[in-house]
Amino acid sequence: MQHTYRRMNKMKITPELLERYELGKCTPEERKFVEEWLDDAGYTPDDVSKESSKAMSDAVWKNVSAEMGVQKAGQVIPLHRRITRYAAAVILLGALSFLVYYLVSPNFSPTENQVADLYQNVQTKRGEKRTVKLPDGSTIRMNYETEIRVPEKFEGTERVVYLKGHAHFEVARNEKKPFIIYTEATKTEVLGTSFDINTKGVNETEIIVTSGKVAFSEKARTDNWVTLTINDRALLGADKSMVKEKVDAQKLTAWAENQLVFDDQTLSEIIKVLQPWYDVEISVKSAEHLKMKYNFSFDNPSLPELMDQMSFMGKFNYTIEGKQVTIY
Repeated sequence: MQHTYRRMNKMKITPELLERYELGKCTPEERKFVEEWLDDAGYTPDDVSKESSKAMSDAVWKNVSAEMGVQKAGQVIPLHRRITRYAAAVILLGALSFLVYYLVSPNFSPTENQVADLYQNVQTKRGEKRTVKLPDGSTIRMNYETEIRVPEKFEGTERVVYLKGHAHFEVARNEKKPFIIYTEATKTEVLGTSFDINTKGVNETEIIVTSGKVAFSEKARTDNWVTLTINDRALLGADKSMVKEKVDAQKLTAWAENQLVFDDQTLSEIIKVLQPWYDVEISVKSAEHLKMKYNFSFDNPSLPELMDQMSFMGKFNYTIEGKQVTIY
């Protein structure tokens, strides 16, 4: 017969649960769940934490085995309360050592299951935007086709978030706990400020600062970094070169407020933004239309509203059929 803990789908063994157990703060149901789990006759060191430090786990496990005794089949025989404390220490040690390594090492790539245990994945699709409120009061505005990994709560000495895509951050200030964003190629560290990060370029990462001060660096090389303040833009290129320049941050990050702002840009360039923004495909019959340049700003326009205005400025006709837009 399977043990009770294997049938309790809504409860999981976590470092927090074990810590509460050790402090005597568990509910009766949680205490029973943990003790039945620890008393499982099939428990082995490999079940503790394959990601933990083997040397530390073995050292603690050696003490457990010496007091508990091991059957020929390798099954541990629980004897008394002190034994379960040793086992809980092994689990907690393994989980905490993995968590520390995961947060501190920028080059560590966790498996899908490990990420699911520690972080929540939030994604947006083509044509979708989303605002995420973090436990510390910070806000992330996600652009289309973007993914972030965020914890259920910030613990330890840092607030760590992972980003793939394009997002605008408004970070609640906390001088004792820096806020860190990792992308595939970069690390951004702040105490409290607002800025825009975009990883959608081909092997490029862009950051634009709208307030405060930001430290922006290559993830693999801590000596390749810049300090940015309001209206600074930095780009880490595919060749790992770092370029810094002054820009109009408000215009370049207007998308976070659902504003479409174009400054002397051709229809060809604008289409690249409009297609994923509205989740449509746009075809243009005349090459001359593609060269036409536009200057405009719209506040959260619908697709028909936008096309009406652009067709008037560009002197073209258009049709919208489902997700297909044709300009002629």
